[in-house]
Amino acid sequence: MELLITDVGYGGAGVARTPEGVVFVPGAYAGETVEAELASRHKKFARARLTRVLEPSPERIAPETALVPGMAYATLRYEAEVALKHRQLGALLARIGGLRGLPLLPPVPSPQRHHYRNKLTLRWDGRALGYVGEDNRTVLDTPHCPLSHAEINDALADLRRGPALRRLRPGARVVFRHTPRDGVRLGLGKPPAGELTESLAGLTLTVAADAFFQINLPCAELLLADFREAARGAESVLDLYCGCGLFGLASGARRVFGLETSADAVRSAARNAAALGVRADYRCAPAETLPERLPPADLWVVDPPRAGLSETVRRRILRELPPRLVYVSCGPDTLARDLAALAPAYAIRSLRLFDFFPRTPHFETIAVLGRV
Repeated sequence: MELLITDVGYGGAGVARTPEGVVFVPGAYAGETVEAELASRHKKFARARLTRVLEPSPERIAPETALVPGMAYATLRYEAEVALKHRQLGALLARIGGLRGLPLLPPVPSPQRHHYRNKLTLRWDGRALGYVGEDNRTVLDTPHCPLSHAEINDALADLRRGPALRRLRPGARVVFRHTPRDGVRLGLGKPPAGELTESLAGLTLTVAADAFFQINLPCAELLLADFREAARGAESVLDLYCGCGLFGLASGARRVFGLETSADAVRSAARNAAALGVRADYRCAPAETLPERLPPADLWVVDPPRAGLSETVRRRILRELPPRLVYVSCGPDTLARDLAALAPAYAIRSLRLFDFFPRTPHFETIAVLGRV
C-alpha cells in the first residue's frame, strides 16, 4: 500500500486514514508518504509494516545508534520527538478525559537521550540474550543497549563472554541494576539481591536492588524540582505507591504516611525516613486498603503503575478531599481517565511532561491538583 501518514499515535505508530479505515504503521511519521505491507486487519483498523519511505519528513534522521526493540523514535529528531509526545498528551487528555484548555506547561526533555537507563532486563532463550520481540516469544540477541548506562553495557559484554550465561535455564531473565556508588548489580534468573544506595534531589537513599526506582536520574532531578515547588509548605504527606519513600521524603514535610506493596521497598523507606529525621509510618499494603481512619495530611502524592488509580482509590480521594494532590503518571491514557473522574472536586493547576524515556513512546507526567 502507498499511504499518507497524517499523525503519530501514542505508542509510536504512524496513522494513515484510508477509505477502508485507519492503518497504523510503526516507524512512519506525520507528513510522510510511505510504502507499507499489510500485517493484520481488524474490525476498525489495520496494522502494516513499513517497507519504504517515499517522501520523508524533514524531521527524519539517520539512527544515531544501533537499534533495539522499543526505540520507536530512533529516526526522529529529538526536539520533534518531545514536541510529538507533548501533542499526544494533550490529545489523550481531550479524547479520553474530555479535558481541554488545560494549563499544560512546556515539556521537559531528558538531559541524556542515550545511555540514561540504570536498569536493563533481558531474556535468555538458551542461545540468544536480548530483548523479546513484538511476538512476545522471540528473543532478539542484544550485545549492546544504547539506552542503558555504559557500565551496564560493559557488564553485559563480560557476561556474554563468560560461562555463567550457559548455565541458565532457557526463559530466564537477566537483570542489571546500576548506581554510581555500587556499580552494577546482576541478577541471573532472579532479581538482584541486597540493597543499593541512590543519590537524587540532594537525598541519599537506600533502595532494595529488586524494588522500583527512577530509571532516568538526570530527568528525575528535574521532575523533583517541580514536585518540591508543588509540595511547598506541606507539613504532612500521604504517599501512595511510595516505593522507597522518594516523593514523601523529598517533599520537606515533617510527617509522612505511605503505602507500598513491596516489603523490601517499605523497609528501605522506613530506614530512609529515620536517616533523614522524618516521622514516618510506612506499611506494606495495596493503596486500596487505606485505613478507615487516616492521619491528617495536607498533601497526597500518588505515583501508580501504568494501570493508574483503581476506582476504589479514586473514590477514596473524593471522599477524603485532601486540599492538594500531586499525581505522577507513567500512563497518560489512565491519567486522563483518572483526572476526569476527579474533576468534580479538583481543578488542575498544572500539567507537565518529562521525557524520562527518550527514543521510546513513553514519558512521565506530573499533574498538580487543588480543591475546587
